[in-house]
Amino acid sequence: MSNIEELLKDLTPCDMQMSQTIDSLLERGLWQRAFLQASKNLDDSLKEMHSFLIKHYDVYENHRDEDPEIDDTAGLWYDAFVNSSTGKFLPSINNLLKVFGKAINEIDSMNAVVNYDVELEEIRDTIDSILQQEES
Repeated sequence: MSNIEELLKDLTPCDMQMSQTIDSLLERGLWQRAFLQASKNLDDSLKEMHSFLIKHYDVYENHRDEDPEIDDTAGLWYDAFVNSSTGKFLPSINNLLKVFGKAINEIDSMNAVVNYDVELEEIRDTIDSILQQEES
């Protein structure tokens, strides 16, 4: 089995139902259960990403300076990492933020965001920075 086949074997498929489950729970007002599910999903995605990086980063290191026209192992590794991140990790973060938004609005419907405006601005700044790097 090639290094790339081994990389791809370790990735679990994208869980499209993850967001639907969280959204469904939130629509029914079950944000506490949605929190537990979102927390589990985030934990699972972090474990998967950690395992992928620990097990296979040496593959990327060994091939990153090679000409992709000759050997694109590093590019394939990167694609697998991106798939791992976008398949579970980023949706898990988004779902956790949805649950957080619902929870703070239910707990304090009058001034829900006031206590978190600095932190939420920092999250927005981080996301903006990532998107700006993409444009560069």
